Formats: sequence, structure tokens, C-alpha cells
Amino acid sequence: MKLSKLGRALEWMHDHSKLLSRIMLTVMALLVIANFIFPAGYDRFFWESWPGAGAAYGLFSCFVIVVVSKFLGYKFLYRPENYYNNESKPNELTGDPAKRESGDE
Repeated sequence: MKLSKLGRALEWMHDHSKLLSRIMLTVMALLVIANFIFPAGYDRFFWESWPGAGAAYGLFSCFVIVVVSKFLGYKFLYRPENYYNNESKPNELTGDPAKRESGDE
């Protein structure tokens, strides 16, 4: 099967995922180091003048998003394992299908 250019690119990225993650981590570390050497030069708040404050804020924000999403998922979305197999409340689809169609149960 012939892959498109996008398919080939995605397959290459999948095959070289460790290399790509190391490159991205290196780039992020270099950006934080560059922030120490070349400060931003603009601050609306006092903590924006601290080197690496943007990276720390981004990391903290990502952590909060994950924790809040997990909490909301457990609170509102997840159900017990036997949620759909609850025998105490059988529905009208249980029993013999022939009797169910004729109405004799």
C-alpha cells in the first residue's frame, strides 16, 4: 500500500519518537537558558522579570489542567464497572425475545 507524503512523515516521526522528544526537550531547555541571557524586556507583573518564569508558569498550568480534568472525569464521567449490568433494575429487553414480541411474559 502506497502512503501519502503525510503518511510517510507521520510514520517517520513514529519511528524516531525518542530522537524527536530529545530534540524538543533540548530546544525547550535552550529557550529557558536564553531567557536568562536575554531577558524579555517587558513586564506587566513583577514575576515576569524572573528568568524562566514563563516556562514555570506553563508547566504549572499544564499540571493544573491535567489534575482538574482528571477530577472532573472521575466525578462526572466514570461509572462503576457493573454500571450497565445492574440486575436490580432489569429493562424491557430481558427475557425470551419470542415472548417479548407476542406480549406473553
